[in-house]
Amino acid sequence: MKKNKIALLGGNPIQDSPLKPYNTISSAEIKKANEVLNSGQLSGYIAAPGENFLGGKWTKKLEEDFCRKFEIKHSITLNSATSALHAALIAAGVGEDDEVITSPYTMAASATTAVMCGAKPIFVDIEPDYFCLDVEKVKKAITSKTKVIMAVNIFGQPANLKKLRKIADEKNIILIEDNAQAPGAKFNNLYTGTIGHMGIFSLNRHKTIQTGEGGVIVTNSKCLADRCRLVRNHGEAVIPETSEFNGHEDIIGYNYRLTELQSAIAIPQLKRLDKLNKRRQELASFLFEEISKFNFLKPPKIRNRCTHVYYLFPMKYDSSVLKVSRDKFIEAINAEGFPVANYVRPLMEIPLFKRKFGNTKNLDLQNYPITKNLWEESMIITSICRPPLNITDMKNFVRAIDKVANSANLLRDL
Repeated sequence: MKKNKIALLGGNPIQDSPLKPYNTISSAEIKKANEVLNSGQLSGYIAAPGENFLGGKWTKKLEEDFCRKFEIKHSITLNSATSALHAALIAAGVGEDDEVITSPYTMAASATTAVMCGAKPIFVDIEPDYFCLDVEKVKKAITSKTKVIMAVNIFGQPANLKKLRKIADEKNIILIEDNAQAPGAKFNNLYTGTIGHMGIFSLNRHKTIQTGEGGVIVTNSKCLADRCRLVRNHGEAVIPETSEFNGHEDIIGYNYRLTELQSAIAIPQLKRLDKLNKRRQELASFLFEEISKFNFLKPPKIRNRCTHVYYLFPMKYDSSVLKVSRDKFIEAINAEGFPVANYVRPLMEIPLFKRKFGNTKNLDLQNYPITKNLWEESMIITSICRPPLNITDMKNFVRAIDKVANSANLLRDL
């Protein structure tokens, strides 16, 4: 009897030991790291005119590899994706009193980096099925102060990038893709991150490829690339001594430099990106079919002519079927040993924005019905669609869902 009793009520969990952690480090990364350590040159940067203003050999090699992989002209490495977002906004000319349109349903840096520039984030509600910026609502949010549209390719799937780029070009606005969660995904056979004027990649410890911390900007614009490079490495120190960068005297630089050690580790990671994504897609495909059998859960929809790389696997939960709240359902699945959660708090709920901009219409969650519903009632995410987990782990996850669903009547009283 205890075997079938849900773990939340004292039964044995389906998964009674921790799932294997995500680990993309192989002997290739260790070999590269040792090469750098043995050289003694852990960073190649100098904040002064000359060859080392652009970093060392491993950093330059990683940038070349990014350009080759994503078929893009320029690549700029930085020490985090947050630094990359900030640098991209500065490169786009964002400053005091400007506005940056972005999603309220994403990690905070997509909006806080606008504040770091002295600008105001303007939140626009998202699509109910794909969870990215709603194009029609973006059109209505554009004002004379709008400088950038920050599109977030959330969970591993592209935003409606073709339409967003068209709007940006018509309005003389820069489109930046926050592509931290979708490296290697495609929109109409084009890589995400390459459709906007700039695209941001993350090398954070839990991303598909990782160096602990790190970020990359890609762009086809030499002007934007040069400005990003100046932001990265105390650019004011090389103007006007380096004529290549003259004309960008408005930029204050930072120390956003990626080390040689991190760059060297990222090189074999990037080579394995397609393989890592393929495994995520295989696991997600199995889970998609199984989740579709439950009438209280909906697996993610995939945009037409796009690919999904499943940084996370999102599901929409219908509490009216089991008569169990979403949060109680999440608690019960976690008790069975599987990681599920609500997604991040909507950004307008972060106290920073209310303190800085007041209780404006832009910061009232009631004005974002899709985001509000996902946050309060329906969104469930899981990170299990990743190696080294396998189909057996997916089957056990589905077993946990079925087990909890069969005890719904007991959960209602908790």
